[in-house]
Amino acid sequence: MNTNLRDRRRRETAREIQMAALNVALRMGYGTATTEAIAAEAGISPRTFFNYYCNKQAAILGQPPALDVEAASWIVTSNGSLIDDISRLLGNMLCEDRPDRALLQRIIEVVDHTPELLAVFRKSMDEMALALAGLLEARLGRDMAFEARLLAELGTHALSNSVRAWAEGTISSDDDIRAMTREQLERVAALLC
Repeated sequence: MNTNLRDRRRRETAREIQMAALNVALRMGYGTATTEAIAAEAGISPRTFFNYYCNKQAAILGQPPALDVEAASWIVTSNGSLIDDISRLLGNMLCEDRPDRALLQRIIEVVDHTPELLAVFRKSMDEMALALAGLLEARLGRDMAFEARLLAELGTHALSNSVRAWAEGTISSDDDIRAMTREQLERVAALLC
């Protein structure tokens, strides 16, 4: 029980520091924001800041989403349609650890105005796409490696668009995230036919 309480408090403190980092970056600009200013905004010491994050970039972006390949391995043997399976896998991945909407809105605002952070965000999406591509290649066969990569890239972009729509309030639920991801994949497929 103490471990759960400790873990929950650690997550809450990390979120408070992240929100402080976002507030400082929005107010001062990413380039002039410092870890000292973030720590002061969060009401903690700089030393405590570094117990949670290695730098201001990590504090602003938080833990990037990652695809648990082992948990997602069901897609390799699934008999469902690729569109359904990709949408389900990506939507479920996000919904298991969905971020706070207000936090995500601020992250998007900072990232949209900071090319350096946009590159870091894209790198995390590329890593997710690479993991998904490996699963899709296992499902489709080695001779479909390029197609698997294209599908994975398209799927992660569709997910990113859906998450942005959720953060902006255009869509409201986990089911909407999955549905919008699927809808984007279907529309691209229709364009290609």
